[in-house]
This record gives sequence, structure tokens and C-alpha cells, in this order.
Amino acid sequence: MEINVSWHSQTGKRTTDNRDCGGLGIRADETLCIVLDGSTTAPDSSMLAHEIMRGMIDWYVASDEAITTESLGARLKQIHSTLSRQHLRASASYMMVHISSRNTLLVLHAGDCLLGRRDGTIEWLNQPHTLGNATGPVPVATLAGLTTRHRLTRSFRAREFMPPDAMELNIEKELVIATDGFWAELSTQDQARFLEGQNVPIPTDGDDRSALRIRLHDTAPDSRIRYDEKSADGFYAKKRS
Repeated sequence: MEINVSWHSQTGKRTTDNRDCGGLGIRADETLCIVLDGSTTAPDSSMLAHEIMRGMIDWYVASDEAITTESLGARLKQIHSTLSRQHLRASASYMMVHISSRNTLLVLHAGDCLLGRRDGTIEWLNQPHTLGNATGPVPVATLAGLTTRHRLTRSFRAREFMPPDAMELNIEKELVIATDGFWAELSTQDQARFLEGQNVPIPTDGDDRSALRIRLHDTAPDSRIRYDEKSADGFYAKKRS
């Protein structure tokens, strides 16, 4: 199986810095993909998101520990115990997807990043943790138009460690991990343009928009993981040497 990963990101108009980031950790024949979205309300949320990303990717590449819901959750909790003392007001949403050598996906998430399977259009596979859908599932297209979606009910925040939701999925040919600036603010046509690397104008109140595109091919004779080394800023990739 061959895995091709590319990162696409544009800085929005709500903050002077882009608070989205993406990461990729590569072992021999498996990989950990992460997308984070730092809050717009605390100035150091971008730093928090990047430190979470590096803390997870560096650990993953260096460790021989089996990747499970428990091991990923324990590592997140370790990172939280350190970063919560350094970033007292910051918070970030995250989505992480582990693609194993058994061709299965382990998914952990908290906040409003989404995972989708793409076959022309995108079918979103999880619900974000927002006030807009706190009482039950809401179609993502409907949720995108609700102001209450901006209030998160779960995220990585200093006040307390909030365990992520977890799920296991079968492998898909193409996956997209996206921040809310992508899934809530772009039309289906603009999402497709964005994933192809085209520039999509940002409105005056537009948020950062980012997506990690993951394409999987089962025709390769051996396992290979490739990523676009010219990816946009905010992308961190590391491979076990």
C-alpha cells in the first residue's frame, strides 16, 4: 500500500497568524496524521497547537509502543500536564488518525476538526464537539450555518484534561482531515479547488482554513508513505531514521 499525504492551509482574517497546523509521523509501514486548530480568543493558542503536534509526532516516531486508544490518550494527557501550566488560557481542537500496517484507522478527536472520506464530494465521518450539536447529531451542512457551533464543548484546554472521542474505521481510498474554516466556510466546489492547491479568496471575516489530504493506493508492491515536501507553512513531518 502507498500513502500520499499533502497539506493545504490559508491564513484567515480573524487573527494575524495562522493557528491551524498539521503533522505527520512515519514509522516503517504505518503513520500518524494530526490536524489542530488553535482558538482565536487566546494569542498563544497557535503556540499551544504546534507544541501538541510536535509532542505527539516526536513521541510517535521515537517510541516502539503499540498504538492504541489508550496509548495515544496517555500521551495526550502527559502533554497536557506540561502545557497546561504554560498556556493558561489557550485551547485547540484536534483530530488524529493512525493508519496501521493492518490497513485500519484509529481516530481520536476533540473540538471541531472533522474527518471525511472523499469520493468526489466529502462525507464527514464524525460530529464536532460544539454547542450547536450538543443534544444530538446535526448534519454538518446545517451545523455550518449555526452560530452556536463556535462554542466548543470539548477541546485541549488548560483548565482540565478532556479525553477525546475515539473510533475505529476501515481504510478508505481518500481521506480529508479538516479544520472548521474548511468544512464550514467553503462550498463543495471550493473545497475541491482548495484540495487541488488552488487559491480560494478569503472573506473579510474568514477563518484559517486547512486540510490534510490522504490518498491510499493498494496497488503498490510494498508499503510506502510519501508526503509533499513543499506543503504550506504549519506542517511538520518526521520519519523514523
